[in-house]
Amino acid sequence: MDVETSAAIERLSERIDALDVSLRGEMVKLGAELRGEFREGLAENRRHAQVLFETLRDDIRILAEEFATVSMKLDSLQR
Repeated sequence: MDVETSAAIERLSERIDALDVSLRGEMVKLGAELRGEFREGLAENRRHAQVLFETLRDDIRILAEEFATVSMKLDSLQR
């Protein structure tokens, strides 16, 4: 192999190594961003679920109160 080819291969190897380091850095950065977005989405979903559960709890309470009222009325009619 002549000197020019050897030098070109060495430069190419250095460029590939630099690209490897750059890509690894970008992957780490993107991984951190994705984890952050995932955490934000998870927190938002948790808040939404809590609101839904509170609404459901209120609906169940209302139904229970109405059921108790109807039961009392039926009991009074049967006497």
